[in-house]
Amino acid sequence: MARKIFDDYEGDLPTVTEEYGLNVETPLEFNLDDYVGGTFRGKDIYDLDQIVDQIDAGRAQKVTANNTITYTFLGEGDGLIGLYNNPTVGLSGGNGLGAFSATQVAAARSSIELWDDLIAPEFRETNGRGADIQFANSSDPGQAFAYYPGEKGYKFYGDVFVADPKLNWTNEWLGFGGYGKTTLIHELGHTIGLSHPGSYNGIGATTYAAQAEYAQDSEQYSIMSYWSPSETGARIINWDLVFFGNAQTPMVHDIYVAQVKYGADMTTRTDDTVYGFNSTADRDVFDFSENAFPNVAIWDAGGEDTLDFSGFFGGTVLDLRDGQFSSGGSAIPNVVSVNQSRVDLFFETGFFAGYTSQASIDITAGNFLNANRASIANDWGYDDVFAVNYQNIAIAYGAEIENGIGSEYRDIIIANELDNTLTGNGGDDVFIFLDGGTDTITDFETGSDLVDLSAFGITDAGVSISAGLLEADLNGDGTADLTLIFSNGAELAATDVFYG
Repeated sequence: MARKIFDDYEGDLPTVTEEYGLNVETPLEFNLDDYVGGTFRGKDIYDLDQIVDQIDAGRAQKVTANNTITYTFLGEGDGLIGLYNNPTVGLSGGNGLGAFSATQVAAARSSIELWDDLIAPEFRETNGRGADIQFANSSDPGQAFAYYPGEKGYKFYGDVFVADPKLNWTNEWLGFGGYGKTTLIHELGHTIGLSHPGSYNGIGATTYAAQAEYAQDSEQYSIMSYWSPSETGARIINWDLVFFGNAQTPMVHDIYVAQVKYGADMTTRTDDTVYGFNSTADRDVFDFSENAFPNVAIWDAGGEDTLDFSGFFGGTVLDLRDGQFSSGGSAIPNVVSVNQSRVDLFFETGFFAGYTSQASIDITAGNFLNANRASIANDWGYDDVFAVNYQNIAIAYGAEIENGIGSEYRDIIIANELDNTLTGNGGDDVFIFLDGGTDTITDFETGSDLVDLSAFGITDAGVSISAGLLEADLNGDGTADLTLIFSNGAELAATDVFYG
């Protein structure tokens, strides 16, 4: 099916910059954070300090002396204290109160783990009432709501009320990218003092164009946003269902803001950790053999780490720099598996997703893959990377990932300022270097793969090539600033290096 898609849909499609109008010249990798001071779709592109002002609600959990934040799940028969449903106070969260199901409890615990990995305080579960964060189903919200935390005052501060799944089926959709799981992570953001990035809320929210207050206000950057990643140029689909994918973790701006508020958790995965395929991250969402269409941001506090895209389909962009986005996903299913996934969703939630045809999948997939191809070619100057998703995997600011492993297709792999070990696997891969240092490429194939040194503005006069080695003098002082080791002994030809 992959070859049919590629052959039938080769036409050029608009890139995100042509569609949406980024007013900067020749963007290198379409990440709005790189263009602070510019505008996008008529909205200012904010720096990180401005983003903190937008997302930090100015409220924080009272962290105990032993550095913990507590949470609990209210059980059937647990009455809320009178203040919750006291008509003189005007709070109605206690209406139709019910306990979380076992499935909801498990999803909430795993959502808490994602926040717990990010910030210095530790989340600790307690029994009964009185924890900093209390969870319950309710008949009151259309979807869910949570109260901001408070160190003093009403006991409802920091609590989460979710529309009973019997009333809103999406709150039972708790798999990867399921709206119920995204909702839990979002509401937990409120409980630690994160706001929506704009002044919209609930049914008063309309559109990105009308209500986003700055350019990066989308789920691509913040799970606290109401607006689709597509509003800021990303293309992310859960191909198992052929639905747009929801954020699956706190995203790059959420992580940054939460760590400004509470401090970063510097104990998170400090050993050598693999994210992606062959994952050792101990979080299912970062295991791409389980989570086939990830929409995630990765925080890691230490060790020598690897981003492994070896099982992805159609090619990838693998960017090891913090604050940047990679692109990729697993194979697009056939009509039988898509419709079976929709049947499974129906039996889990009662939601009927309808049926699709092979023709509709082929057309959707073909257009999507070519749109991604066109955007990646516009970003990096290299064609024929048919990534299944575009800008769906981010590395958090301050996280250091040293190594990258590409797919069996054509990949673009961008090194960072660390000493990287890079494996392209199959396809005509491109290795892009933006910093000096010593990096290793394990499987370079001369005449097929390419080393891109165009960022440095040098010529071949500043480069020495021998068997298994490339040394580049980047500043003209006669000393190599960039050393590339080819561990398979490859000796590059002149045509294997691009200088711009």
